[in-house]
Amino acid sequence: MQLEKLFSNILAEPVESINEDTSPRTSKSWDSVRHIELVLAIEAEYGIQFTMPEMSSLHSLGDARRILEAKGIES
Repeated sequence: MQLEKLFSNILAEPVESINEDTSPRTSKSWDSVRHIELVLAIEAEYGIQFTMPEMSSLHSLGDARRILEAKGIES
């Protein structure tokens, strides 16, 4: 699944409104519960596990993409 679609599904926002800058500041629905849901969904989708520092540094879709790329995963 494309990372934007995953964020769209979890945040219940149109995929057209999701971009690299999508964050808790730009998304009304991104709260602490949705943050955990995003982490779990990304882990399940890409077969990875985030470290605590990675989870804490995930502040936007762009951050998620950078973390995945650091793990050698193209998103």
